[in-house]
Amino acid sequence: MNIKDFSYIAAVVEYGSYSKAAEALYLSQPSLSAYIHGLEKQLGIRFFKNDRTTLTPEGEVYLSYARKIIDLDTKLMTDLEQMQRIKSQKFLIGITLGRADQYLDTLYYMLNRPNSAFSVDFSMDTSQNLIQKVLSGELDLILLNDPMDTKTLSCQTIFTDRLLLAVNNHHPVIQKAYTVPGSKYPYLPADALGELPYILYPKGRNMRTVFDKFCKHMNITPEIVQEVLSVRSACRLVSRGMGATLLFDVPQELSYLSEDANCYYVDAEDLMVDFVVALDKKRPTERACNKIIKEIKDTVNFMN
Repeated sequence: MNIKDFSYIAAVVEYGSYSKAAEALYLSQPSLSAYIHGLEKQLGIRFFKNDRTTLTPEGEVYLSYARKIIDLDTKLMTDLEQMQRIKSQKFLIGITLGRADQYLDTLYYMLNRPNSAFSVDFSMDTSQNLIQKVLSGELDLILLNDPMDTKTLSCQTIFTDRLLLAVNNHHPVIQKAYTVPGSKYPYLPADALGELPYILYPKGRNMRTVFDKFCKHMNITPEIVQEVLSVRSACRLVSRGMGATLLFDVPQELSYLSEDANCYYVDAEDLMVDFVVALDKKRPTERACNKIIKEIKDTVNFMN
């Protein structure tokens, strides 16, 4: 048997007909039919009933194993390709969209400069997509805010970021703000956060998890007036006086706020997020990986 034996049967089931499966496989329908018929003859079974789309009991068992074998074959090829890339010190690195605005141009230049030992390509995506890609082997490393996933990812902290609280200038809570010499933003006392309505990401997002833990620690029950999926929407609602939101001190995010809102630090250590470099915990860390991780950390920390 070879991988075609499994992929051809799986394709017929996936596409629901010999003709559509043949088209997807770049075969003629007669060629696909003849191949499957020959395989049935070789194994002494029938894969499909007379309607040529419904699996027989033997066909169902075969398909269940076929899918596992196809997945293993795909993973094998991906792992081998990744090992070859890393040996030649070529890396595919993922970075979240907001952080790319801060660091991508400098990282790309530093890691691909003429005297660099590395060759690097970057891919920008959401945190959730980046995690899936590094676990599937599509990416070698990812740069993102700490996903708090210790089961599947191995993370190294690059730096710790203090979250900002964006508040409309007309909300009375800002009367409690105070300045700290040398600080970029004024501070709000942590216990004042219970006086604000909030516009936040849904549960499961990193920033929301950090905020929920903070509220639990402070014994605050926050009033969440709206959940949003984008920082742009959150900032626009804050600017219109609909509530407060949390931001990173990133130019792209801050640009979404109008002059009707300002940012504050909160005098609590809980509202902190680590920016990390992460890779698949199951994948052994090659020496080349350690070298590029160190260079990434040195470059980002120098920029900060």
